[in-house]
Amino acid sequence: MAETPQHVGGKILIVDDYAANVKLLERNLQAAGYETVSAWDGEEALRKVQAERPDLILLDIMLPKIDGFEVCRRLRADETTAVIPIIMITALKDTEDRIRGLEAGGDDFLSKPFDRGELLARVKGLLQVKYYRSMLAEREKFHAVIQDLSHGIVITDGQWRVQTISRRAAELLGLQEVEGQIGRGLAELLEKFQVEPALDALRQALTRSVTVELTQEDAHPPRYLAGRYTRIEGSRGELYNAALVFRDITEMRQKEKLKRDFLAMFSHKLKHPLTSVSVRLDMMDQGKYGPVPPAMADALRIAVAKIRELSDLIEKVLAYAALTATELERAGQLVTLGDLVERTRDRVAQRYPDRQVQWSVNLPPGLPRTRAPEELLSIVLDNLLDNAVKFAGRKDVCVEVSAREAEDRVLRVAVHDNGPGIRPQDRDQVFSDFTQLEDTFTGNITGVGLGLATAKRLVESWGGQIDFESVPGQGATFLFTVPSEFSPVR
Repeated sequence: MAETPQHVGGKILIVDDYAANVKLLERNLQAAGYETVSAWDGEEALRKVQAERPDLILLDIMLPKIDGFEVCRRLRADETTAVIPIIMITALKDTEDRIRGLEAGGDDFLSKPFDRGELLARVKGLLQVKYYRSMLAEREKFHAVIQDLSHGIVITDGQWRVQTISRRAAELLGLQEVEGQIGRGLAELLEKFQVEPALDALRQALTRSVTVELTQEDAHPPRYLAGRYTRIEGSRGELYNAALVFRDITEMRQKEKLKRDFLAMFSHKLKHPLTSVSVRLDMMDQGKYGPVPPAMADALRIAVAKIRELSDLIEKVLAYAALTATELERAGQLVTLGDLVERTRDRVAQRYPDRQVQWSVNLPPGLPRTRAPEELLSIVLDNLLDNAVKFAGRKDVCVEVSAREAEDRVLRVAVHDNGPGIRPQDRDQVFSDFTQLEDTFTGNITGVGLGLATAKRLVESWGGQIDFESVPGQGATFLFTVPSEFSPVR
């Protein structure tokens, strides 16, 4: 997974109690581009290793306090220093001493007096060995760690051939073993799953990280996985490795389905009798059953208004219940944003006849059309404008809608109000289901807390983002992005 180093440098610790030897080694090594530090006895050598973390040690055998053999043994016994190469420098010629050095953990020997060419060759060779030894140790640690993670991990090379796969990944993908998957193509590994975005789109994607969903509808029960696909690029921008990290969201999807089914059933059960009541009240208000007595007229108008209010709430619940990740379209049709904002503004204004709303629509001339399902974009705007008026907490309401082109020519739409704003501690709740931000729930503010949750799901369905900015007491600005007719198709 790592590229072969083009240049091997590093820090070298020289351990010798003879100053002339230290200076000679320093001069030769520094001239070759290495950094050097020195120690004069065994105890100092052990301290310097911990403090300096050298890449290689030139270790004299005959040292005061602790000899080189013991220093070598202690370094090899410590996991943090075990991979540092050690060249033992000695004037001893006996084979027995060299065997003792090898048993203590020495990697090589250099005899005094030493040759400069031989010194540099041995140093360079062992630094390369240390590099690969370190990489191997890190790789083994990595493999050991990922086997115990709850997320599945698959890592491929630049041709999408599997290099690493965790046990959890094999389990989630329904594979019998881990070892047999090495070398297989990623497409073959995922052949039982419907992948969103499609594998061809992933292969061509230039973004570093992409959200991915894996669905196996024909499994019993159906299986749903979600995670991230990440590109790891080489020096020329080519795909060097790919990492797919995912988790099991089957239980979450099943709970979502139960919730949607319940909301749909509940809403439909309410809608039919409500429509019947609404029609008859309208007919009474229009005098279809005879003149309405003056004493009843106001009460009847209030009842009609409340029925419409309740009907609007039910429509929102139905719209929310119908949303699913697979059914929402990404492309949509081309929509003129200004026209849609005006229609949505007029519809929202009719709901609040008692509010003095100052509407402001600031769209630059020549703004590109949006590319999104018009009905869904209308729901997003409706929910944001409705919230701006509903939660203003005042009669003189100001609502401003603006838009501009952002990166990749997407449109960034903003809805600003002059309401009470949102407290920092409430930020995480704003887009949650069935949430209204009140200090205490009184029931005086109508709604079921689905507006912003619905808006978030819709915006994300076409690949956009939604967020807000707010200072308590100074209103709030909700911002979302939507593709334009000139945005790259994803």
